Amino acid sequence: MATFPSKQWCEEAVRLVNEDPERSLAAQGWVGEIGIIVDAEPGKLPRPFVVHVVPRDARIEKLRVLDDPDDLDELEPAYLARAPYTVWKELLKGSLDPVEAVLRRRIAVKGDLQQLIERLRFKGIADRVFAQLKTEYLDEQ
Repeated sequence: MATFPSKQWCEEAVRLVNEDPERSLAAQGWVGEIGIIVDAEPGKLPRPFVVHVVPRDARIEKLRVLDDPDDLDELEPAYLARAPYTVWKELLKGSLDPVEAVLRRRIAVKGDLQQLIERLRFKGIADRVFAQLKTEYLDEQ
């Protein structure tokens, strides 16, 4: 069981995404790297957790865990998703809908939203990955 957030958890999530049979359809025409920031919260996550993802040829080719959110500035990902730890946790547990989270500004998303909207029909990939990914949460240890 991997702990969220951690490099091990992210690597397992990438492995599962890359194995998903629907992944190649969802990735068709995708352009841009992705930055993800899990903001720190007192008593839950002591410091931000930052990930840089490089998709290529319908799979996630590279994943890097960075030391600081400012490290993403020099990488200039086309997409950036940022939210506090508890929001990510709710998304992963399925108790918060991602579209609702964006509309209610619980998660900040920067980038070409049209590309994201076009891929909403592939939400099942995330649901399948999170269902398979046995997760332990940092604040529940």
